[in-house]
Amino acid sequence: MKSIYAEILSAIDAAQSVILISHKQPDGDTAGSALALAHYIEMLGKRYTLYCTDPVGPYLEFLPKAKEIGPHDDIWEAADFDLVIVVDTGDLRHAKVDDKIASLTHNYTLINIDHHHTNSNYGDINLVDAEASSACEIVYHVLDSRRAITKDIANCLLTGLTTDTGSFSNLATTASAVQIASKLLSYGASLPQISRNTLHYRPLNTLNLWGRALQRLHEDPETGMIVTALTMKDLEECGADGDATSGISNFLNELEQAADKAIMVLTQSEPGLIKGSIRTTNPLIDVSEFAKLYGGGGHKKAAGFTTEGILEITPHGYTITPTNN
Repeated sequence: MKSIYAEILSAIDAAQSVILISHKQPDGDTAGSALALAHYIEMLGKRYTLYCTDPVGPYLEFLPKAKEIGPHDDIWEAADFDLVIVVDTGDLRHAKVDDKIASLTHNYTLINIDHHHTNSNYGDINLVDAEASSACEIVYHVLDSRRAITKDIANCLLTGLTTDTGSFSNLATTASAVQIASKLLSYGASLPQISRNTLHYRPLNTLNLWGRALQRLHEDPETGMIVTALTMKDLEECGADGDATSGISNFLNELEQAADKAIMVLTQSEPGLIKGSIRTTNPLIDVSEFAKLYGGGGHKKAAGFTTEGILEITPHGYTITPTNN
C-alpha cells in the first residue's frame, strides 16, 4: 500500500490543477475524504475543484470548505485540469461523471480511492481497500505518510469515519478505525461537533418523513426483507428533500426483528428514479449481491442501487411501475 500512497502523492505533486469528485448525494465519507484532500492540495499552493452533481446537505456544512462542493460543470468545458481524484465511488456512474470522463481528450491522470469491494478499478491509479471502514480511513493513511494531517483535515476525516461506522457501532468498526479516530482527535478533531451535526441532525420535517417510513414497515414476502418506502408525494407533503431520508436505513438496521434479515428503504426523490438503500447485520448475508441485480453495489453489509420506475404506496406495501411501460 505504501508504494501506492507514494504514487498518489507524486501525482498530486506533479499536478497543476486537480478535480476532486464525490459521488451523487454526498455523504460524510465522500465529502470528508474529498475535503481532506482539498485542504492538502491547497497547502501545496495548487488549484482544485470540488465537484459533485449535488451540493452537500445542511448537516455537512459545518465542515470547512463544504460549501465549495457542487456541480461546477464549467470545469469539464475548460478541461485545464491534469489530475482527477474520485473518492468513495465504486464506479463512475455513481458519481454521474462516466460520460464526462469518457468524453475527455486531453492528457490527465485518474486516481480512484475507495473501500467498496464492488469497485471496478477504473482509475489509472487504484487505491481500493475493501477492509477499510471508509474512504476517509484510506485518505488518512495517504496523508499521514507525509505527516500532512491538520486540524481541518482531521475534522473532515473523522466525519467520514464516524458516519460510515454509525458512530463506531456497526460492522464497519474495526480496531484500525478506532485507532485512527483516536489519532485524529489528537490532531484537534471534535467528535461531539461531528456527532451533533451528522448523526443527530433531525429537523422537524425530517422526523415527520421518518414517521411515514416507520408506519409502512413490513416484511416483504418475496425477499424476506424488512421494507419501507417513501414517494415524491411524501417528501413534498413533509417539506423534505432526498437528504431527509439519510440515516433511515441505518436506524432500521438496529431493529431486533431485522437481526437475521436485511432491511431496505425505497425512496423516490425525483421523477422516474427510485433509490434503494439496503443494510444487514447478519454475517451470512451479502446485500451488495442483491444491489448488483439492479446495477448498484456497495459493501456486504451496506449497499444501494438506483433503478427507473414509479413508486406508489398501496394498502399492503408498495408497487413499482417501470417507466418504459
